[in-house]
Amino acid sequence: MREPRPGLSWSRARVVRRNRYGTWMASRAWLDLRAHWRDTFVAVFGVEPTCAACGGRWTLRNGDLHHRNYDRLGHERFDDLIPLCRACHEHLHRILECTPAW
Repeated sequence: MREPRPGLSWSRARVVRRNRYGTWMASRAWLDLRAHWRDTFVAVFGVEPTCAACGGRWTLRNGDLHHRNYDRLGHERFDDLIPLCRACHEHLHRILECTPAW
């Protein structure tokens, strides 16, 4: 789980949400959902997923699924998740977290 940006603190509610997120991301159910997401992608599009940012190879082993939002955390729909390679996912979060407005 990421730490707050330097100079910022998290509210109690934010800490609770982040802990819930961390628990979900470490669960077997999340790993199973990722595999199901990949299988659905291949069934719908007929090709393996690629990183939505750079177009690079995306696999269950080296790819991340970025959440568009966390409204359905634990019950994500196919469209809630975006395939990103790990480098692009980290870069995206650096961009999103560079200002308190995000």
